[in-house]
Amino acid sequence: WVEFHEVELEHIFWRWDVSAMVFWKGNIREYGGQEYLRAILVDEQGTKMEAVACGNHHMMFNNVLIEGETYDFLGVYFTPTYVDPIPNMYRLCEYYVVVLLPDTVVKTPQRPIWISECPRAFRKFEDVYRQPVDTFADVIGVVVYASEIQDRGDFRRRPNKHVVIMNQRKNFIIIHVNDPHLQRHIWEWRRAAYQFKTLAALHVKISTMQGGVTTTDYSQIIFSPTCSDAYDLKDLCKQIRAERKQITKPARALTLDIINK
Repeated sequence: WVEFHEVELEHIFWRWDVSAMVFWKGNIREYGGQEYLRAILVDEQGTKMEAVACGNHHMMFNNVLIEGETYDFLGVYFTPTYVDPIPNMYRLCEYYVVVLLPDTVVKTPQRPIWISECPRAFRKFEDVYRQPVDTFADVIGVVVYASEIQDRGDFRRRPNKHVVIMNQRKNFIIIHVNDPHLQRHIWEWRRAAYQFKTLAALHVKISTMQGGVTTTDYSQIIFSPTCSDAYDLKDLCKQIRAERKQITKPARALTLDIINK
């Protein structure tokens, strides 16, 4: 057995067993005359990894795998994502992908599998800045600004707001928040910005705006998460409270500049 964060180059030469939940399952697609199925799995540590089934057996996995269900996958391969048979196929910017083979066995786990609320590690802001548009990342930071709700009266667009989080290096990421997350946390956004709460935004999509990400239906927003990265941000929260105006002013200016473009 192996967990996703443990996978290294040495693992690609052997077959492995993994326990994971199906976080997302895509539609069957075709490339070069061959159909394939993509999915995103998440293990007990909260680490995500993409999985792919190419060839005649893809229909079997499409029929068996259900989003939100946890399985034991027995006899999978790992392969580096730079070995990309289909251009722009992978969306998590991870080093490895799970390969589901014709004889990979999928079964119900014999023990309870508890998926961690937060991933074992979050993506650094500096790495997020370099990710291609339409890829995904998990980020965590302190909320330093939340805009008013935008486009509330425009029937052509979905209501949304911009939330700015900051890391320990005082770099910003702007989260473009759409429904269902806007309404689900409607009473928490402004309070989080005023109290400088820690926020984890999971599976957010890299957008075209510089340093910006966007929520999707599969994103998760967690206020005051319980994890080591959140604990490391406690000192930053105290520092921000002491420098409230110096921190919130540039965050607000950055957001207004984007909104007004």
